[in-house]
Amino acid sequence: MWFGVLLGVLVYPFTQVWLRDELTHAVLDIVAQNVGAPAMRDQVELVGLISAIVAAYTDEFAKLIMLLIVGYVMARPSNPRAVTAAAIAPTAGYALFAAQLTLTQALQGDLPGTDLAFAFIREWAWVALQFGAAYMLARGWLAGRLAAYVLLAGVLHTAAAYTATLDDLGWHTAVVTLILALVGLLAFSWGASLIPAGRR
Repeated sequence: MWFGVLLGVLVYPFTQVWLRDELTHAVLDIVAQNVGAPAMRDQVELVGLISAIVAAYTDEFAKLIMLLIVGYVMARPSNPRAVTAAAIAPTAGYALFAAQLTLTQALQGDLPGTDLAFAFIREWAWVALQFGAAYMLARGWLAGRLAAYVLLAGVLHTAAAYTATLDDLGWHTAVVTLILALVGLLAFSWGASLIPAGRR
């Protein structure tokens, strides 16, 4: 499964630095053409929601493609444990690389102890969400309903990504961190609970 982990590490920069940013700019440009650029500048909530949706589904489609690639390498497994491994391995590389990058930046930023603690909680919440979403994709593969589970994972991911907008709107860091932690916990516990159902 090291192939999957390495794939996740390699895909992360491409997805975050190029694909997500390019898609976000393209979608926001289309919206701005319809509602006007000045109106867009005043719509922090709308811009934040659009950005969160694009970020969420870019991530989920990246994980879906990685699942399909690893599944192909594994000769399209149907065993629940093998499918789960095919989903989790690239997600581990993807999510842990992201957490390491963010936390390294936080540590180098000489943040106060409280802010550093919030940064660690947020990153673990993101890791939990990413793993929960991977479980959902594995369940989608097993149930033959990948599209439905990608949509479900994307909704939870959007809620988590929108917390960045709450930060921009001036919400207290503790409240934003708590919301993100709850979404991450929900995604992980819900996603993990789906896999045993696939063993029946």
